[in-house]
Amino acid sequence: MRGRESLPQSAATTARERQAVTPPRKATASEYDELIVFLNRIFRIRMDRQYSHIYKPTRKDMSKNIIIRDGERIVSCVGIFPMTLVCGEVQLSVGGIGGVSTKPRYRGQGLMTTLLNNSISMMRRRKYDISILWGDRRRYASFGWENAGRQYAFNIDRRHVSPGKAIDAEIPRFSNSAADLREIAQLHDERELRVLRTPQQLKSVLNRHTYNTWVWRKDGAFAYMTMKGRTKDRELIEFGGDPSGLDDLLRFLFNEYKLENLKGTIAVSRSPYLPFIISRSSQWGVRFIGMVKILNLKSVLEKFVPQIDRRCRGLGLKGDLTLEMTDSQQVASLRFGKSVTVGDRKKGPSLLLSDTEMVRLILGTIPPSHAFELDKSLDYLDSLFPLDFYVGRLDYV
Repeated sequence: MRGRESLPQSAATTARERQAVTPPRKATASEYDELIVFLNRIFRIRMDRQYSHIYKPTRKDMSKNIIIRDGERIVSCVGIFPMTLVCGEVQLSVGGIGGVSTKPRYRGQGLMTTLLNNSISMMRRRKYDISILWGDRRRYASFGWENAGRQYAFNIDRRHVSPGKAIDAEIPRFSNSAADLREIAQLHDERELRVLRTPQQLKSVLNRHTYNTWVWRKDGAFAYMTMKGRTKDRELIEFGGDPSGLDDLLRFLFNEYKLENLKGTIAVSRSPYLPFIISRSSQWGVRFIGMVKILNLKSVLEKFVPQIDRRCRGLGLKGDLTLEMTDSQQVASLRFGKSVTVGDRKKGPSLLLSDTEMVRLILGTIPPSHAFELDKSLDYLDSLFPLDFYVGRLDYV
């Protein structure tokens, strides 16, 4: 979700209004309608429909939104929406940031800065490993967020879709049936890189109002596709299941909606769907996933040890390397040997990087040697980093 906090406007608030601005606090269930009207006006979309999985009129859901009021109305907001990233055998605790917004005539007064700093402190207290958001790089870099992650982006055009129609197969809309939910949950849980979903969360994201899902069944086999858009060029948000079913679903969607292009993303991981996508795409490439802020460097490295260990095999690495984040003063050390261990004291040579540079190093999109001028002795870092994670479009906040 993109933020809406721009440069100062000529129309400033009056002294009386500035004095009435209250400290940040959690929103209450009784403020749901007011918050939705505020967000809808700022973003010029129906936030309660496009992001219906996170905006709900309950005490628990509303408390994820941190607001500032002027005494009479909401004037600024930041949402912290927790998610868990599954990266193979490990899990990362993540604070998803969304709904960053300020009423136009209150912009330029530092309200967004106050809310983001408040949110960062809150996420650290809650022991989140990283935070992720989607927005303007220039705006959020000063707070430590940087473009990160790797995903394959692809486009399927009409010429790459096999002609014909599905034979003896059912292709109904997803109907929240228990059988469909079980099948989709199983396929999702088989992915190496993913966002962890409870049954309720799965149902919630599949029922986002601007997304539509179709299911395919034939002779006991199952497949599904989730699509977004209303024009001839749409987005393939998520898919999975039997390859024949996926082909049938593609033919159905292109024919039914007179599509010209269907673009989407897929995780950079061992996936049975990657050959399927490449063979049916007119173009594909690697792009970043979102903007990430490292909240706990030591914890991130510890949780990624299995991934780092696998990449170290055969390299014969021995010794220590200290990583230092100069903005947040975080320090973590890697010890290489029979296995990789992580410490919190300086050991061996140190690599000092800003907070955003550290994101680029260990969670970025390109090899470290392409992003930095590193000493020749650190060439091995290209074999270790960047580490991989994935957040699919259906889970965006």
